[in-house]
Amino acid sequence: MTEESDLLSTGDICRMFKVNRVTVADWVNSGRLPAIKTLGGHSRFHRETILEFLRANSLPIPRELQPESPLILIVDDEPSILKTLPRRILARYSSVRVDIADNGVDALLKIGHEIPQAMILDLLMPKMDGMDVIHRLKSEPTYAGIKILAMSGYVKDEMAVLKAGADAFFQKGSNLKDLIDILPDYLPSLKSSAGTVTRT
Repeated sequence: MTEESDLLSTGDICRMFKVNRVTVADWVNSGRLPAIKTLGGHSRFHRETILEFLRANSLPIPRELQPESPLILIVDDEPSILKTLPRRILARYSSVRVDIADNGVDALLKIGHEIPQAMILDLLMPKMDGMDVIHRLKSEPTYAGIKILAMSGYVKDEMAVLKAGADAFFQKGSNLKDLIDILPDYLPSLKSSAGTVTRT
């Protein structure tokens, strides 16, 4: 039996999605969003039902509904970085999830489906460079809270990228240990999760 505390109210949906009650009622009445009716006639929603609705409509998952394990998105066009960095992060932090993209366009598409808590972003990439990615994310309130750790082989990029909204800058080609060490400063939940993780 589902406890009332495990369900979301219409007010919760309005707040998460920034819509009004009429819109939520339309979703329910059209059958797009299944609801449970309380004895008082109010709608309540299972979290998994909301997640299925979001996925079916290609909508981003609000932070309140995202898994507790923080997601880090690594965006780089160098295969060696995409192979090495996720493995080293996962070996260091047992609760983290890591996803990868090899260009800025694919990164934005992934973010549209699930918002990462942090992104490690190369600045020089094909299709869309890192500066364009930063500008797009910071101009959209839904994504502005993503912590962006930028990487570049050019030190002169540091001031520009921090001014654009990145949270930190690392010179590409230097020891990745410094980047991995600093992740808990931007993802506090990692402070208690350091350790070795076994992937199946």
